Amino acid sequence: MSAGPAPVAVAPRVAIAIVNWRNAADTIACLESLQHLADPDVAVIVCENGSGDGSAEKLAAWAAGPLAQAGRTFRVLQDSDLGNAAPDHYLTIIASQRNLGFAGGNNLCISLALADRDIEAVWLLNNDTEVLPDSLSALRARMAEDPRMGICGSTLVYHHDKTTVQAVAGRYDIARGAGGEIGQGTTLATLPSRAEVEAQMSYPPGASMLASRRFIDAVGLMEESYFLYFEEIDWTLRGKSQFTVGWAPGSVVFHKEGGSIGTNARGRPSDLSLYYNLVNRLRVAKRFQPGAVPANIARLCAIAAKYGLKGDLRGVRIVLHALGDFLAGRYRTGAWLSASRAPTPSQGKS
Repeated sequence: MSAGPAPVAVAPRVAIAIVNWRNAADTIACLESLQHLADPDVAVIVCENGSGDGSAEKLAAWAAGPLAQAGRTFRVLQDSDLGNAAPDHYLTIIASQRNLGFAGGNNLCISLALADRDIEAVWLLNNDTEVLPDSLSALRARMAEDPRMGICGSTLVYHHDKTTVQAVAGRYDIARGAGGEIGQGTTLATLPSRAEVEAQMSYPPGASMLASRRFIDAVGLMEESYFLYFEEIDWTLRGKSQFTVGWAPGSVVFHKEGGSIGTNARGRPSDLSLYYNLVNRLRVAKRFQPGAVPANIARLCAIAAKYGLKGDLRGVRIVLHALGDFLAGRYRTGAWLSASRAPTPSQGKS
């Protein structure tokens, strides 16, 4: 008697975590690009991070329209409903009642994802990105090559110039309080070798990184106290003794650069972006290399002087806020930046 055809292996499921904050249009564009993934067996989880601007309703309206028409199910959950929930729909929208920051919003998505024991990895994806059909499969293939790999990053390409690379990985030197984006300015045709990149990378770019369930179980969730920036550096450093990090060159992701917080590579970051970037340099140094704190403070002083020479007194003020808050053991979240802004005549759209 014939045994019949061998059963078809089912690839382990991946959850996709996206955080939205006052940018439903970009989030919907990201979700639309995910509809064309070559990996059909995924669960998408969006944390609507307390925007208060109708984003949750806009996302639900899109899901009830184009998504439902494609035969895919969705639901909307309040953050208070997550205790007994599992990602048993294609799309779950978590309507958080407050802004939990980048790490906090992702952690809601990750916790919901891992309630399903079949999910073996979570793809953290910025809401201002768009993906190609093989963006996820390339990440999964690279991670499968190295059993010790805990996190794998993508090739980020500028959305406005789809041939120029924004970053393939990040490097960061805590002792100097300085880092940079590996591969920035290269093209898809002139990428450095994978071995060259992985030999010098400190962390994968947070806009697109696949984290294995083994990594998350061993290291824990992202550190929420940073609120914005340095979460992926902290995460990678915490897992450094047990896991490697990697880069999947073929995982191309188009990035619009800081669509929610007003930062990009072509000008001074927004006040919000600048504050968190600087104060978190000091906090990560204190946590992982305390002896480097004085050098990091000196670097912030140099940055303040640079803004002063440019006549950017607002920039100087933000740097001093970051330095003063760190020394005082204070950490601000919320709308304090706009509240602390000196009154000025309206200059139109910011």
